[in-house]
Amino acid sequence: MLADSYRLDSRALDYSVSAADAARLDGGAWGDAVIGQPRALEALAIGTAIRAKGYNVFVTGAVGTGRRTAVMRTLAAYRPARLELRDVAYVYCFRSSTAPRALYFRAGEAAAFKKDLHAFVESVKKLVTLHAESGEAKRRREETEARWQKTENQRLAAFEAELAADGFRVVQVQGDEGEVSTDILPLRNGEPVPFESVQAEAESGKIPEAEFSSLRERYFAHMDEMRMLFVELRRGRAELEESVDGLRTQALQPLVHRDIELLASRYEDERTREWIRALERDVMARLYLFQPQPPEAGHRSRLTRYGVNVLTDRDDLSAPPVVYEPNPTYANLFGGLEPAGPDGQGPSRSAYLRVRPGSIVKAAGGFLVMQAEDLVADEEAWTAVKRVLRTGKVAIQPQSGPLGQLAAIKPEPLELDVKIVLIGGEMTYDALYNADPDFQKLFKVCAEFDSTMPRNDDGLREYVSFARKITEEEGLLEPSADGLAAVAEYGVRLSGSRDRLSTRFSKVADLLREADYRASRSGKDAIDAESVREAERVRSWLASLPEEKVTEMIVSGEILLEAEGSRVGRVNGLAVHDRGYYAFGLPAVISAQVSPGESGVINIEGESGLSGEIYDKAVLIVEGFLRSRYARDFPLAVSASICFEQSYTAIEGDSASSTAVYALLSAIAGVPLRQDIAVTGSLNQWGMTQAVGGVAEKVEGWFRVCRRSGFTGKQGVLIPRTNVVNLVLSRELREAVEAGEFSVWTAGDIDEAIEVMSGMGAGAPDSRGQFPPDSFNGRVRAALLGMAKAAKEYL
Repeated sequence: MLADSYRLDSRALDYSVSAADAARLDGGAWGDAVIGQPRALEALAIGTAIRAKGYNVFVTGAVGTGRRTAVMRTLAAYRPARLELRDVAYVYCFRSSTAPRALYFRAGEAAAFKKDLHAFVESVKKLVTLHAESGEAKRRREETEARWQKTENQRLAAFEAELAADGFRVVQVQGDEGEVSTDILPLRNGEPVPFESVQAEAESGKIPEAEFSSLRERYFAHMDEMRMLFVELRRGRAELEESVDGLRTQALQPLVHRDIELLASRYEDERTREWIRALERDVMARLYLFQPQPPEAGHRSRLTRYGVNVLTDRDDLSAPPVVYEPNPTYANLFGGLEPAGPDGQGPSRSAYLRVRPGSIVKAAGGFLVMQAEDLVADEEAWTAVKRVLRTGKVAIQPQSGPLGQLAAIKPEPLELDVKIVLIGGEMTYDALYNADPDFQKLFKVCAEFDSTMPRNDDGLREYVSFARKITEEEGLLEPSADGLAAVAEYGVRLSGSRDRLSTRFSKVADLLREADYRASRSGKDAIDAESVREAERVRSWLASLPEEKVTEMIVSGEILLEAEGSRVGRVNGLAVHDRGYYAFGLPAVISAQVSPGESGVINIEGESGLSGEIYDKAVLIVEGFLRSRYARDFPLAVSASICFEQSYTAIEGDSASSTAVYALLSAIAGVPLRQDIAVTGSLNQWGMTQAVGGVAEKVEGWFRVCRRSGFTGKQGVLIPRTNVVNLVLSRELREAVEAGEFSVWTAGDIDEAIEVMSGMGAGAPDSRGQFPPDSFNGRVRAALLGMAKAAKEYL
């Protein structure tokens, strides 16, 4: 038979890994190496080593390829030629209490500076206390106070004498609520009387009006004089305090300056030294803050202006910091200002102590790793991150509440050098690169993780080592040699190519855990091949309910599909339904109807809005193929329709284009095609079959339908020859092929496929482009020529 020459031998389908190979390659050390990703690792090396602006890294690849693990290990192992880390801290700004100053230190110096500043404050407190308790200071204070007390007493005595001469006296009056005030009262018979009594006497006529008016004018004049006297006495008292403070300042200035010079000498940064000089001026102006205070609530806040808020302490780091931020919101990335209490308010002099750093500040000098999709989803955070990368500065702002910002404080922006590493999906980098001009400048390095790696001894050895590592770390049963081989075989199957291995190690690890469960449940002391295959089978079975339902509908006849016999204009095509975590193949009847006319090939799915652009293109290629092969010397006068029968969802892709051609040619020539063979494959305008995706799932989907319907020994699939490398079929299917229950045919072009499907010779064109009359192609050409003549005669 013509089809036999295109049938694959069962040995051509074998991709298994032997237990002997697994045993031979066992014993390798896994360690922390990242396997199968040389391209991505080189990109990471470039991105980590080049500190120039814009060399941030975007890591892209399929889920489960170990992107995050590889990134964290690579960054943790990175050691620059020179490690230049620095600490950053906020201190009080003496010029503006709402604008904390940022100071920078060498690694470990910020904490030391905080201790040194605390020691300086304690030293000043001791100096102030000692000065206050010293005999000389007390003597000079007492002398100064005595001089002022004498002056004060003299002025008060003179004022009282003046009042007495004018008939008035100073008295202390107690109010209704117990408060005491100073007043001046007129004298009657040498005794002070209330001014209201005198006024009453004047109103009753006991005192002449002129006398009362004079008394009132003198009263108000003396009151004004008394107020001025008290103002001058208070001013004098303040001058006394200033004089005493001046004496204290004069005495302590050399001692404080000595401590300041010692403090400044320990730090090289000019910003820090400038702040220390401002500190000296502020301390000398506020020595009163350092006086001993009674233990009352709130007195500790008097010296909070002389503190240090250390944001980063790099003392214990020997490598650049690596920070992973799982929730990249604005608050988590940039930090904020902690509220002082339940009302969120507090003195501005201590606000700088409540500034808290975010992940960007914590990662300064190193790397910040985030999920790209999470970051981009927060527009505020994404915009702010790009601003930091452009300017090299980060502003920590108070978080906003329902009534606005919690505090009117604006810390000085921090200067920092941080490298951002984003981890995203396979198409995320391309989408951001084309949509965002800033992204192009800021993320110049793309580390692409491949989902597969070559299948060779090195790759298999790493697979075996990985399996050993997972089982040892998680306390699983030890895998046997055939169990290791089965795990590697699963890696080949997962890759979708017989000469590749999958790098989606998260799935491989899951398989090991489930195989351990199966082995333990069976009472085995090792994970063997049977346990691995059973775990894989159960995993597929758990997700295959929709597939089983469709298969039942085919077998019951609810879906009109035949798995034996021959039909004109009908072919069983194959499609893939991908649920994300499980993909399976489904057969679908593709039919064609033809007649003379000028409509060309009509895509019924396209006309009803159920086809995508790629499938529409495939149908146009079908028409182009008909014209170029069969109607070079006469017009193509055919009206044909192609339809996916009982399909009610959108059709996309070109993997059914060859199937559509077979159905169309069968309808034109009137030659029946086999229904026990399902077909997949793409087609070009020259009639060559092209590889398609999901071929293993498609083959296995048709296999399960045939098995459920009952094997006839003639059933099988026809695929493009270029897809043979993708035939990573289940062991059950390979055994069926070996037993002769199922077959796999391959074709390189339409002619070979037609010979398999029809059993007829395709027929090759002669020098004039004519096909043998009894060949399949000859019948197609003759039918098309007849349609052209019929159309001409009709018109």
